[in-house]
Amino acid sequence: MEAKAKSFTFLSNEGKVVIPFFQRSYVWDETNWQDLFDDLLNLHKNHFLGSVILKQSPPVSGEPKEVVVIDGQQRLTTLSILIKSIYDTFSNEIKQNTIASIRNYLFYKKYTSDSKYLIRVQHSQIDSEAFQSVVNFGIDSDAPIISEDKTKSKIIKCYWFFIQELNKKSEKDRIRLFNSLLDPENKILVVIDLTKDDDEQSIFDTINSAGVRLTSADIIKNAIFQKLKILLSDQQDEVIGYYKNNWEKYFLNDEETIQYWNTQRATGRFMRDNIEILLHSIAVIKGYYSPESNTLSELSKIYKDHIETLDAKSLISLILEISGYAQIYRDHLISFDSKTILTFSNSTQRLFHILDVLQISTFHPFILYVLKNNKDHSDIDQCLLSLEKFIIRRMIAGNETKSYNKLTKEFIDDPDCIAAKYEDREKIVKGIQNISNKNAALILFWIELARRNQNKKYDTSDLQYNYTLEHIMPQKWEEYWSNIPAKKNIDGNLMTPEQAKTDRNLKLYWLGNMTLLKSSLNSSLRNYEFSVKMVGQGKKKGIKDYASLSITNDDIVLPFNNGDHVWDESKIESRTSSLLVEIENIWG
Repeated sequence: MEAKAKSFTFLSNEGKVVIPFFQRSYVWDETNWQDLFDDLLNLHKNHFLGSVILKQSPPVSGEPKEVVVIDGQQRLTTLSILIKSIYDTFSNEIKQNTIASIRNYLFYKKYTSDSKYLIRVQHSQIDSEAFQSVVNFGIDSDAPIISEDKTKSKIIKCYWFFIQELNKKSEKDRIRLFNSLLDPENKILVVIDLTKDDDEQSIFDTINSAGVRLTSADIIKNAIFQKLKILLSDQQDEVIGYYKNNWEKYFLNDEETIQYWNTQRATGRFMRDNIEILLHSIAVIKGYYSPESNTLSELSKIYKDHIETLDAKSLISLILEISGYAQIYRDHLISFDSKTILTFSNSTQRLFHILDVLQISTFHPFILYVLKNNKDHSDIDQCLLSLEKFIIRRMIAGNETKSYNKLTKEFIDDPDCIAAKYEDREKIVKGIQNISNKNAALILFWIELARRNQNKKYDTSDLQYNYTLEHIMPQKWEEYWSNIPAKKNIDGNLMTPEQAKTDRNLKLYWLGNMTLLKSSLNSSLRNYEFSVKMVGQGKKKGIKDYASLSITNDDIVLPFNNGDHVWDESKIESRTSSLLVEIENIWG
């Protein structure tokens, strides 16, 4: 390995500069572009933009020299776009003076006698077309016009960002920047040339720190296909085929696909993107990631250590498994928002919605395993329903979730053991007598959908999860709900006024005192007595106006319309008991 500080002009000494097909796409964004641009415009400081790791390809007779970019494609790409952007903002006269430099650094000739110039940096698959369009624009007469309208390509966005920023500068400043970037003495990069004996993956992982850091998925993907390239050194077309037909097809096929896998989900206290959740799940299923002893920060190292033990056949099998699980994941793990249509009869969707609201991803390995390894839909439904009952009952009971890491592996090994771990009825009864707003809203929503699934009287059986939780007896009840009925203790003696007040404060958080409305009540109306809160006051609408669900209409509005204008502790107890029956029917 040899490392030297060099200017961008080092490219003129290379032939074709190839970014491997398996490297990640261009990921720098406006923050990175702005930082780079501001840094380079500062004439009072030395600039160091990071390292570029290169490895010479074995020479091929009759072909130009080729070098592979192990790391630094983000920097090389951005600097190439910046230099081309500066050129494109020049007047015609300056363009004539600088075209030779553009051709010298951004292009090469296969043979000295050729008239055709080829783009020097051969970009990775997904960015190739966009990069070529930027570099060829205005140089090659056949190059298409680059449009910035609604483009999704970050390479095109980068080009237009620099064009707009450069147009704010004088031509004198642009010329100064152009000359600075192409000054052989302006050594803004450290170029690391690897020999055939250097461990490029190890060096790549160690040095990569500037710019946008590699994700676990990037490191795992690079390790897989770098190892496969070595194992199938004489079958490179096959290696590229496995990449294109599996990784690229399932993870990089288009911008929508890339966005899906990069989308983050809340998993407890952390945000993790879909592809990391998938790869973690597969490692748990396969058994080389232990939820008890490993941490997510170790995921890429665990994969790399495992990959090093595989032969070509086993590595190809892993690639196929990853793509197979990726298809299952994307088919079933949808992203939920307030517009998602939910229905009780879709048991897989119901489970994933519950997990999404509770921010639990620990059981994704078990669910993916069940979906992939069970062909009978009834077996799948039974396994997933067992897991759903376990999660809901445990959530109602208020138990911790730390043990879920251990349990997910137990469930994979023996799905029949789930039912034995259900929380008992006593804990469920206590749980719905002190339940959080978030958990109450989730339970009430799925009770509502269960009612609609069982009874055809409702006009629709599917709903969106966009309702507001309301305490019927308000948490601040003292001013308008001052009449507390006489109540007895367990021993049969009447409660003291203080005991009755304490009892009321406890029952405020019973599930029977909560419902869902299609819109929030006016804050000034929320604490009024029951009758006013039901019908509203003046222009302020009450519960009746926002009651679109059975759990509100049938349970609260209908009795009120029939003359029952009292809501007190006994009503809360009665409704909680009724809701308990429904909970047990669904999750018992």
